[in-house]
Amino acid sequence: MAMVAQHGFDTTVDQIAEYSGVSPRTIFRHYGSHDRLIAETVRDMFEECGRYPDVGSPRDADDVAAWIERLPQRVVEVDGWLEVLAVTIHTRMAEVFGSAFWDIYAPPRPGSEALAEVAELCRAYRLRGMRYMAALAWRSAGGVGEPPEDLTLAFALHLSAHTTQALMADFGCSPTQVGLLCGRLLQGILHQAVAAGSDRSDPHRTQAPGAADPGAAG
Repeated sequence: MAMVAQHGFDTTVDQIAEYSGVSPRTIFRHYGSHDRLIAETVRDMFEECGRYPDVGSPRDADDVAAWIERLPQRVVEVDGWLEVLAVTIHTRMAEVFGSAFWDIYAPPRPGSEALAEVAELCRAYRLRGMRYMAALAWRSAGGVGEPPEDLTLAFALHLSAHTTQALMADFGCSPTQVGLLCGRLLQGILHQAVAAGSDRSDPHRTQAPGAADPGAAG
């Protein structure tokens, strides 16, 4: 993982062998090909980024749904959880993925079954993972039913490795700074969404004095 984080998918078997203190032949005997070695390393990276106490992390796209079912379904103090979550995610992505971020989120090379599997795992983590976190925050903050799609998209944006890289590279932020900023933004977006949902679901809500009646237009 250290070599892939430093050099990306172009890391050579010789570099990994020298760093790990084994021969290139031993590595090929174990993994079979360079692409399979990279794919398994990226799986290790995702496992490190997504580890959760007593639950672990999935190594295949088909395992993501079952993994999410074992995760908590509600948190007590949602604002504090969001802050810790954002800092943890951005810190892990910066430290674990490193330069490999650009290769992990790029389309897989044509003809590589191993890297295609990694791309599918990456997509499953993003789609299902973000939907889980948005729904968990929504329920914990008092939201009813399914969270609005905009809230899920906000989680995908503010907890993305793209956000980590952009704010670190372009604005010189540390991963912790990125996490704290994104945590605060998600807190505001979440509570605004819950309040809006409550207003829509309350049949006895009275209109504020002086507010325009949208039904009166035209």
